[in-house]
Amino acid sequence: MDINLVDVSIVIVNYNTAALLRNCLTSVTQTEGRVCQVIVVDNGSADGSPDMVEREFPGVCLVRNRLNSGFAKANNQGIRLAKSKYILLLNSDTIVRPGALGIMTGFLDSDAAAAGAGCRLLNEDGTIQASISDRPGPVFLFFRLLGVSRLISGDLPRHWLARMPAFLLGKTVHAYLTPYVGGSSPIEVESMSAACLMLRKQAVEEVGLLDEGFFMYLEDMDYCIRLKQAGWKLYYLPAAAIVHLGGGSSGGRMRNYSVESYRALFYFYRKHYSRATVVAARTIAVMMLCLRWFWNWIGSIFSKKPTYRQNAIDLRQVIRVCFDSAERI
Repeated sequence: MDINLVDVSIVIVNYNTAALLRNCLTSVTQTEGRVCQVIVVDNGSADGSPDMVEREFPGVCLVRNRLNSGFAKANNQGIRLAKSKYILLLNSDTIVRPGALGIMTGFLDSDAAAAGAGCRLLNEDGTIQASISDRPGPVFLFFRLLGVSRLISGDLPRHWLARMPAFLLGKTVHAYLTPYVGGSSPIEVESMSAACLMLRKQAVEEVGLLDEGFFMYLEDMDYCIRLKQAGWKLYYLPAAAIVHLGGGSSGGRMRNYSVESYRALFYFYRKHYSRATVVAARTIAVMMLCLRWFWNWIGSIFSKKPTYRQNAIDLRQVIRVCFDSAERI
């Protein structure tokens, strides 16, 4: 491939998602006929993913890891190989819609102060997926564990709530709603999901790579914070869209009950918040998770559904993580 023709270096981390990865790469290669450097970093998949890439997409740069090195570390491997002005971090469970890459690169070309841009993430049914957030302080954590975020995850609830005055909603809810109910104009944001995040290589070289202390989850928010602290701006571009089949790239595990998500959460808190805030967040998490464990334990006794029993097992492991994290505060 002639590197002079490359518009974007696309980094895709894969772990046992052969069918999803095939669809993703097909959408990338067909999008607008663009000539991109595509890098797939495989984290020790056992489903034939690497062989599929070599066989069906010979133009893709493939990195084979013997073991699962984590999402942040694998992305860093791809970033080091990137030769383009822009680097797109893209999940393997996405489908790039025509025009999306052009809108993102066009915007970054027009604003030299922008380090990165993201676009609308769409569910399979076309509804808008949450991809923008502020730092997950204790209030945000409480709302998430309480399940409030799921109540306002649909398009209709968001539009209805957005009509209310901002002071009634509070900063946390207002920041969550704003990007999803506006028009098509770019919106400056605090952080975005790395399911689809285009970065200016100049900014990456200045700020450095992703923090490999995050095995999976929150590495994107941490990186966005670092970019903002360095004086760069980040933008959400509603005019561009990709389909994100959320959960596929992480094996479909329930994020609420994921051990790795809570390890990442407490590492994030230790890195960005005071000791008192870390203790408060851990206390909230333990209390809410214990309530959930008790509910699922009761359910496992009186119901034949295996979900209750599995949830109780998963929650017990997550609760242990809360206490393990406390030892390293």
